[in-house]
Amino acid sequence: MQIPENPSNNDIRDALIQLRQELGQQIRDVENKVNRLDDKFDAYQKGTDGMVRMANTIIIATASVVILAGFSPAVNAIITALFAGKPQ
Repeated sequence: MQIPENPSNNDIRDALIQLRQELGQQIRDVENKVNRLDDKFDAYQKGTDGMVRMANTIIIATASVVILAGFSPAVNAIITALFAGKPQ
């Protein structure tokens, strides 16, 4: 944008119009970048939520196996006693 040394009103008006157009383009560019970042964040958030659910499932399954493994001898004794008909 070139502004003469002694600008007329038309020169100033033209410079302001050009400046407004340039700023408008820059604002649109920033809006596009923000929208792309929002999309990336949404994808990241969905992936993180999926990983948290998977980790919770693994933790619950592991805890269930550990807890049930501790009951195994007692359950075996009860089942044996029931089928054998003799208390132990």
